[in-house]
Amino acid sequence: MFWQKVCLAVTSMIRKASLQPQLPQHRFMPPPMKPHDVFINHRGVDTKARAAGLVYDYLRWGGFHPFLDAESLKPGERHPEAIHEAIHGCEVGVLIFSPNYGESLSCLDELVQLMETGKPLVPIFCDIEPSKLRVGERRVQRSSTEQAKKWADALVEAKSITGLRFNSHTG
Repeated sequence: MFWQKVCLAVTSMIRKASLQPQLPQHRFMPPPMKPHDVFINHRGVDTKARAAGLVYDYLRWGGFHPFLDAESLKPGERHPEAIHEAIHGCEVGVLIFSPNYGESLSCLDELVQLMETGKPLVPIFCDIEPSKLRVGERRVQRSSTEQAKKWADALVEAKSITGLRFNSHTG
């Protein structure tokens, strides 16, 4: 039921952007290759096995072409360039926030990029209350004040978007 809510939220936002997903001809065949229409931002250590993987699978089943680093990057591809292209080519971003999200430089940088695009976002608060979401202290100490402010501002903006809550222990 939760995963259907995620798909419905993404579907609604893509329809507002006047795009329709292309449904696969057969449920076991992947949809035709096209630019990624959904970018999934997450901290792999916390969410890849459950939340991010399930969102990815449900979106593909729903006819979308989501970008999830572990599934979408090809051997030999340059990580930052492929991610930048996926962020700027997508129609909707799915943000999966977890307790250690703010410790990941990649997550924070992707979040800032997504916010800068102005595209619709669907936040999922996985095992964390929005009020507890912060930039990790290690990140603040190891970055410029300007960069730390960008990350903090992006998190504040993301927390202000109505999102979904997911408890990985209870499903």
